[in-house]
This record gives sequence, C-alpha cells and structure tokens, in this order.
Amino acid sequence: GLEIIPLVQCFGHAENVLSRKRFRHLRERPADVSEFCASQPGSARIVQAMVDDVLRLSGGNVRRFHLGGDEARHMGTCPRCRRAVRRLGRDGLYLAHVGPVLDLLARRTIRPILWDDMMRRWPRAGLMAMARRADLMAWSYGDEPVTRGKGFLTEEHLKSFARAGVTTWAASAYKGGDGAWIDRPDTTARLRNNLGWIPQARARRLAGMVMTAWSRYDTFMSPCETIEASLDMLVCGAAAMWDGTLPREPQAAADRWLGRWRGGRELRRFRACSGAARALGDWSRSAVDWALTEAERAAHRNGEPRRNNPAQNAQFLGRIRQDLVRGPRLGAAFVRAHRGAIPRRWLDLYVQSRTHPFRRRARAILARS
Repeated sequence: GLEIIPLVQCFGHAENVLSRKRFRHLRERPADVSEFCASQPGSARIVQAMVDDVLRLSGGNVRRFHLGGDEARHMGTCPRCRRAVRRLGRDGLYLAHVGPVLDLLARRTIRPILWDDMMRRWPRAGLMAMARRADLMAWSYGDEPVTRGKGFLTEEHLKSFARAGVTTWAASAYKGGDGAWIDRPDTTARLRNNLGWIPQARARRLAGMVMTAWSRYDTFMSPCETIEASLDMLVCGAAAMWDGTLPREPQAAADRWLGRWRGGRELRRFRACSGAARALGDWSRSAVDWALTEAERAAHRNGEPRRNNPAQNAQFLGRIRQDLVRGPRLGAAFVRAHRGAIPRRWLDLYVQSRTHPFRRRARAILARS
C-alpha cells in the first residue's frame, strides 16, 4: 500500500551536480556549488534529464514527484538573475526556472510537489500561478511547527497559500531535526513536532503529512543519527499522524510494536543500535566538552607557563589517553550493532566523523605535554 514519491532537487541542494566541473557554469555563484542559476537554460535541462532518469526506473507507477526547490538562499544574486528579478520579481524568476520541469511532469500527468519556504513571501498572483502547477509541502521541525506572528513558518504563511488555492502538505521530522551531529533523536522535541502539526493539518485541511528523516544537514557535513537508532520515533510519529494523538506511554508502545516484527529481532536490533549510538554520542560530547576543552584552556598552555598544577594537568592528560582508547571501542560497538543494515563503508565513515576530531585535538595536546 505504499506510494513511492521520488525527489530530485531542482534549485538548491544541487551539490552533487554542481560540484562537477562540467556543470560549474550552471552555478548561481561561481564558488558556491549548492544552487542552480535560474537564468541559465541548461539548469532546467539538467534537472529535466535527472527527472527522466528517475521516471525510466519507476515502471510508470509515479503519480507525484517531489522537486525539492528549497533553501535557494542566493537566488537572484548573479548579474543576469538580478536583472531578471527586477523584470519578473522573485516569484517570476523562480517559476521561469522550475516551469519547464513542471511542464515535463504535467505532460505525463504527474503532480509536482515543492518545499514551501521559497514561496512564503510571494505575492498572491505568484502563488496562484504555482497552485495551478504544483503542490507545496510546508516544512517545520521545531516544537511549535506553526507560530503566530513572527517565526520560521507562521499561520499567515499557511493562510496565504490557502487564499491562493494552493494544495498544501505538512512535513515534520522524526530524525535529523535536532542538530547536525546528533546520534539519537531528541524524543521530546520529535514528539512535540509531530503532535504540533496535527491540529494544523486538521484545521487547514492539508492534503497530507510526511515525516522527514535527514541523514546529513547538507552534502558537506558529517552524518547525523541513523534510521536504525531512531525507529521508536518513526513508530511514534506514524501513530501521531494516523491517530492524531499518542498512546499514554509512547516509548513502551513503540517497543511493543517493534517487538511484533521478525520474531522480536526488529526490537533487539533497534535497542542495540540505539544504545550504541547513545554511548558513542555521549562519549563524543563529554570527551570534547570536558577533557579537551579544559586541557586546551589551561593557563600554562596559553602564555602563562608558571600557572601549571602538575597534578591537575596529569588528570586531564590521563582522561584524554583513556578517551583515545574508549572512543574506538564505542565506534566498534556501533558498527557491530548496525552490521547488515548499512554498508560497512558508511558505518566506518560515521564512526570516523565522531572519533577523528577528538583524536586530532588530543594528539596535538599530548604532543605539547
């Protein structure tokens, strides 16, 4: 009963394309590989080609297609785009770039979806033009996803979409919404985020709701928490979306649900991954925040050599040496817990993103001691 909705980035987050030298002429800013230039006809053409690639693999079963389109923060900054904004407005420039891709999907009777953040300040005419051609997906991952007055996503934003006849979806996050290097979701924040969307979805008759699960905050950042370590929040978020509320003890209910699958192996795998991720994350934060920071800020290392307590210094250095051994052990436990669920290469890179920063700083301190 699942419907697959593919996603191809059409504007921002285009790093995987624009990092390649043969496409660098399509960048909005020469040194920034994140955004397509809307004034370059080749930008829309490469997006159309990627969409075609995905559709060829879909077997003709796609009814909706997500085009991303979010966080194009520098749109309209190159000389050609600045002139286009003066002539067309920001909404007009956006539609001029995305329009050919929307037309491609329309010819195949596939409904496009775009993230909403670029349209929140559009004039009504621009929103009405968008309403005829695509749905918007309003995203917000905080405790209070829709605020009154000022805020990231406000009630007035959603009202403006409704007045223009835009079909709007809601997007929460069950993981990847609590920090770029978090190893376990903030359960309180994730539950509040998903529950906070329920009354908005009901009152505004939104088309539907999705839970996002980001694995990196952007292409060039280290990974955040794994799906395997976050399954409880996936289950609880699904319950909130389906029932409009949560069971009295959501964590216990999630465990019971996971325990029903594969003879309880799903629950055991989740607990192993969750525990290993929490232990690695706790070590990473405590090792960096306490031992390294305290040692680096010691007065005798910062221009006052006589202000040195040998016993205290030995305590810091001893803790650092212990953590140099402990970190890799916790990383190995993380790999063991996730083995078979994620290719080994990605597990090793995840662990390196937690242990290598500590190792570099620790060795520099030990070398000077």
